[in-house]
Amino acid sequence: MYCPSCGNEVSEDDEFCSKCRTNLKGSYIRPVRRRNEKDEKDEKNEKDEKNEKQEDEQAGAITGGLVVIWLGVALWLENANYFHGDDFGGFFLMGIGVILILRGLWAYSKSGVFDHAFGFLIGGAVLSVIGGGIVFNFDEWWPLLLIGIGLVIVIRAFTERNKNPWP
Repeated sequence: MYCPSCGNEVSEDDEFCSKCRTNLKGSYIRPVRRRNEKDEKDEKNEKDEKNEKQEDEQAGAITGGLVVIWLGVALWLENANYFHGDDFGGFFLMGIGVILILRGLWAYSKSGVFDHAFGFLIGGAVLSVIGGGIVFNFDEWWPLLLIGIGLVIVIRAFTERNKNPWP
């Protein structure tokens, strides 16, 4: 407990503050709240969660900015006749795919947990395969690549379930 006048720590039995001599019996005394390890861990976890959220927001802004930059570059290349209008969509999708793959690699490098990167990597691979199919005329076999990526997702889901069974 603390003295209401000077903030000195006092006990419940004290009639007067040992520092400023304030009468404690007629005064409201704040109870002492001691910090313990649990409080410190909770504060640390809150700070960590806040930092992770800020990093996620930053990564999202960087990813969005890269998408807009890639759109501008792709339009500029099309206007400069580096590729035909029919191929624009494919090149754009491949670029977005590469950006997502880079975002996934960055997420993995930050956390060391593959699950944090898996969605970005798969999404980037799918967009890159679709874009490559459009640009390079993989009409016959790019759907097979998508089927393969889908199988990887399903197999991974089953193997992860065996590691962490659902209740």
